[in-house]
Amino acid sequence: MKLEHYKARYQDLQKSLQVGFLNSTSAVEGFVLARANGVDELLKDIWQDFAMSKKLSLVAVGGYGRSELHLYSDIDLLILIPDSSHQTHQQAVAQFLTFLWDVGLEVGHATRDIKDCAGVIDDLSIVTNMLESRLISGPENIFKQMKGIIKLSNWSSQSFLVEKQKEQENRHNKFSNTAYNLEPNIKESPGGLRDIQTVVWVAKWYFDVHTLFNLVEANYLSNDEYELLKTSQLFLWRVRFALHVIASRREDRLAFQYQKQVADILGYADGDFMAVESFMKDYYKTVTKVARLNDILLQLLEDKILNTQYLNSQFRISYGYIHASHDQVFIQNPAAFIEIFLLFSKHNYVRGISAGTLRQMQDNLDLIDQDYYKKRNNNRLFIELLQQNHGINKALKLMNRYGVLERYIPAFGKITGLMQYDLFHAFTVDQHTLFVIRNLRRFFVGEFAHEFSLCSEVAKAIKKPELLLLAGLFHDIAKGRGGDHAKLGAQDAQVFCKSHQLSTADASLVAGLVEKHLLMSSVAQKQDIDDPVVVKNFADAVGSVEFLQYLYLLTVADIRATRDDLWNDWKDSLLKKLFNQTKQHLKNKMQVLLSDKQRTEENIQHVIKASITQGFDMKLVDNILDNLPKAYYLRYELGDILWHLSLQSDKNPDQAIVSSKISESNVVDIFVLCKDFKGLFFNLVSVVERTGLDIVDAKILTTKDKKAYNTISVLQDKKLNELDLRQLIKGVLSAPKIDVAKPQKQLSHQYFDNKTHIKLSENKKWNLSELKIDTLDRVGVLSNIAYVLFQLNISIVSARVSTLGGRVEDIFFISNTQGKPLDKLQQEALTQALTERL
Repeated sequence: MKLEHYKARYQDLQKSLQVGFLNSTSAVEGFVLARANGVDELLKDIWQDFAMSKKLSLVAVGGYGRSELHLYSDIDLLILIPDSSHQTHQQAVAQFLTFLWDVGLEVGHATRDIKDCAGVIDDLSIVTNMLESRLISGPENIFKQMKGIIKLSNWSSQSFLVEKQKEQENRHNKFSNTAYNLEPNIKESPGGLRDIQTVVWVAKWYFDVHTLFNLVEANYLSNDEYELLKTSQLFLWRVRFALHVIASRREDRLAFQYQKQVADILGYADGDFMAVESFMKDYYKTVTKVARLNDILLQLLEDKILNTQYLNSQFRISYGYIHASHDQVFIQNPAAFIEIFLLFSKHNYVRGISAGTLRQMQDNLDLIDQDYYKKRNNNRLFIELLQQNHGINKALKLMNRYGVLERYIPAFGKITGLMQYDLFHAFTVDQHTLFVIRNLRRFFVGEFAHEFSLCSEVAKAIKKPELLLLAGLFHDIAKGRGGDHAKLGAQDAQVFCKSHQLSTADASLVAGLVEKHLLMSSVAQKQDIDDPVVVKNFADAVGSVEFLQYLYLLTVADIRATRDDLWNDWKDSLLKKLFNQTKQHLKNKMQVLLSDKQRTEENIQHVIKASITQGFDMKLVDNILDNLPKAYYLRYELGDILWHLSLQSDKNPDQAIVSSKISESNVVDIFVLCKDFKGLFFNLVSVVERTGLDIVDAKILTTKDKKAYNTISVLQDKKLNELDLRQLIKGVLSAPKIDVAKPQKQLSHQYFDNKTHIKLSENKKWNLSELKIDTLDRVGVLSNIAYVLFQLNISIVSARVSTLGGRVEDIFFISNTQGKPLDKLQQEALTQALTERL
């Protein structure tokens, strides 16, 4: 057998297709067909060379059956054999398939007789493959028998449609039911190629057609819809073919590492936006159009209309969908563009908007002009929509999907499909915004009260939820243009509220929430919220309990809508604590703040009183307390101090103590008490980091008798049950490390801003230097920072660690060997050392 000959033929085919595509990406349809035709010829010749039995048929199925083969798409084959002849042909078929793999063809295959085909016909994926199969070589009669199996099966038109809809719904759910993931799967994500194929599969069943254009002839697709679907398919084909060229294998995920190269291959160039951003915006526009058409076309195939309900003179509900009563509804009354979504939210059993009505909407979207949002009736309907008890999130999601929201709020159009090329945001800006709305709505629904009990409790006090939703809608709306998006968004919100006849107080509340939507998160995660001055300053910025309640709900909803992995118990506890402390302060504005000295003395008295109550050895307690620095009483809660005291004994005063417990913040506090030595903290951090635990906070104190009190807080993790953390830490205390490996970048990091940003300032209150580090999140970042400080003889007093979607923002309070802030030369040396290390 001429293996090298066929390998060379196949390699020449692949090479010619790649070169041709790179020279003319617009001709992708020809290259997809050319690969299918080239593989056809190759298979026919190999089939003939193997002298396969004339009783066997070689059949193309799946994408290959449609004659659609991208550069590295799998070649799906079905070998049909006479009934009960598996053993007879098993060896020949196996040798044939092995040879195909040796040639380099990635083949998916099945060998079946007609009985086998009948036995597996109930499988939806198999019947779909059989539906779009074609004969490559062999007798036609057995192929026609296989095709006949479909007609004789138990699949009805209705059951096939229903199952395909379920299949699509399940597939969409795997991608959070959104097309706007920043690393989308161009085949499986909503609006991707699979959505187009689903329409064609179902249409083939109903109309017995073979091409998209046949659907126009069947009066199923309009000419405009056909052009839109065809154009969208070709765009996605170009992207997929380019992905295959770059990856040199089958690849459907448009990962960050490919996006810039795909944009370059497809001819995008930097301008007002980066080339990759322009390309991705076109991608999101395309998949949105496909998703719209998919909705329309699948609905048109539902063969019965039941349960008609007339809502008013313009709309009715039929078979779960809202229908326009005639084809002039939107022309005669443009306010119907908003009213239909209001009706959708009022009737929570409605499945969606009918295909014919969607067509009317799409054909008349230009009626929503620049003056549309200024008209009183339109304003009234939109505010009424936001005031509904149910269905708001779904209604706004559909308004965005069908292009109404971006026209009603022009600024929203600038963030539609807008990606942010970074490691922090997992969704486009408009999709993130809609997720914020979803999260806000859940706080007001009783069945979700168990998820965020404080948020649900606070929501009961919100007098006008629609104002909170407006703030959510506008909080990131100015990201579509340059400048401070919070301030610009507040201006947009003010204008919108004024045009919608909201009171001055309500408009100020919405605009204020937009302007300050990042404030609470920043204070909670980056400042010492146990400091009354920090709480007072935040309270002054908030101004009232009412504003605080709105801001707290918006902050939680915003963080949770950014990335699935961004929210954790630590952030939850910090925000709760800041909320409660600020609320208390606002209710007692006349309360005089105690000085640090007064707070320290008061806390010491609480500790002594509690120690006596709990029966501690007061001689030991007095000795311990005498050696503790004053800052200890300001940075630890009473419960933590009592825990520390309970661990100590006068029998072995120099013995190292390692213990852990779940804190009030629902994280695990690892407490280490031992003799202080140079490099202690970086050794502790190193051993914790190596376990894979996520460090979120650290407190470091040295007593007058040179003992180190170290508390490292980590997120709860099942790994803790498998680790002997106490033994690991004691091991590093007995044999300290003198070095630490530099952190390694992940592959995806190279595509983003990987600069380390370092800022040093003086904290006059604590008479310390404040070090802020913003860098890529990697294993070993914290231990490397601690190692640099150790090398430069700089002491760490406390640390706050925040991981924000691929980057960390760490804050350290530090001092030099004299216990004072760093001087200019020390600052320069530290900045240089950290930059080189990270």
